[in-house]
Amino acid sequence: MKIILLILFIFSSFSYGHGANKGDLMGTWRLVEYAVDEKYQDVPNPTPIKMYMNGEFVIIFYLENKMNFNKGRYVIKDGKVTETILSSSTESLEGEVISFKPNFMGDKNSFKINIDFGDYQTFERWEKTYCDVVECAKIRTRNN
Repeated sequence: MKIILLILFIFSSFSYGHGANKGDLMGTWRLVEYAVDEKYQDVPNPTPIKMYMNGEFVIIFYLENKMNFNKGRYVIKDGKVTETILSSSTESLEGEVISFKPNFMGDKNSFKINIDFGDYQTFERWEKTYCDVVECAKIRTRNN
């Protein structure tokens, strides 16, 4: 009986999501799934990349064949991430604050977020860039 309970505990820790803690975001992430108002979109090519380190973040992405970026600071409090954009290729985004509660998978190598922007909602799933080399939990709703 103890073995069965141990197996169930181990399985559940890798299958169910976990909120963000200090250090969970550190590293380089790539966007693997994206939806607007529950309508899945193709992930842009080249794939958007986001880096988190020591309270700072940067995201690099292409729109209309032009490289764009947002750079700023982030804090984690009670499992919620708050990003403040300090510099951007789109000046009107500077000073914007975006908050979300990431749902990390058990291995902490992927997370999903839902963000309500008022006029629309987005769903994003991010995974560590090293998941091409190291086996990570691949819990996606689409094959990308």
